[in-house]
Amino acid sequence: MVTAVSQAEIYIALIVALHGAVLAMRLCVSLYRS
Repeated sequence: MVTAVSQAEIYIALIVALHGAVLAMRLCVSLYRS
């Protein structure tokens, strides 16, 4: 059984991972255009 705390931690981890992927993609695009 998954508790609310672990669900919140998983949700936050997904948000952080997604944000990091977006920042990395933007960095690659900026380096590619320069």
